Amino acid sequence: MQEKEIIEIWKSYQQKLDSSLQMNKKCLQEIQLMKASSSLKPVRLTRWIGIVFGLVWLLFIAFLMYHSLSWSKLVFLLSAGIHFIVSLYAILVYIHHLVLLDQFDNSNSIVEAQQKLVLLSTSNLRVLGILLVQLPVFSTWYMNLEWMHSSPETFWGIQVPIVLIQAWMGWWAFRNLHYRNHEKKWFRWFLSKGEFATFKRATALLKEAEMPLTS
Repeated sequence: MQEKEIIEIWKSYQQKLDSSLQMNKKCLQEIQLMKASSSLKPVRLTRWIGIVFGLVWLLFIAFLMYHSLSWSKLVFLLSAGIHFIVSLYAILVYIHHLVLLDQFDNSNSIVEAQQKLVLLSTSNLRVLGILLVQLPVFSTWYMNLEWMHSSPETFWGIQVPIVLIQAWMGWWAFRNLHYRNHEKKWFRWFLSKGEFATFKRATALLKEAEMPLTS
């Protein structure tokens, strides 16, 4: 067998090997995408539950507000109104999350899937911060002028400080629940819990698909 023929055979073998490796890599990516998608099923279920329950809750809040239209219940109306707006925003974000999850399932590449996962995780963190901003409304809806005049000690000495503390906590959460704090221990601990742990597992599965295959 001539040297030229040997080289041609070797090139042919190398091409088949490269083609096989590419096919194996594609299969691995599809498998990892399926695994990652499966790991996100609890998130999808949570979003559907949140949307359905949230819509019912909004109707209930709207009902209460409609039957409380009076100046004497102004504080309640303001508190309920803020809660209504924040809850509506959360529902819209949850719908967006379902869209992102569908796009994740239909991703054509690992990079595209990773991008959707980053958007989902970032959005989840942001909506959590916004939900916590409304903490004070859970302590203001029952406040009224009658209480302030009849028992100023408890109103100013107990109730108002509680509202101020909740306002500070909500603002702190809104400002600090951000990936710019990723190096802080408390933030890393926070991301190791709940849905963020699910996102982390899905990310790890996608990273496995990026590992190079060797012949």
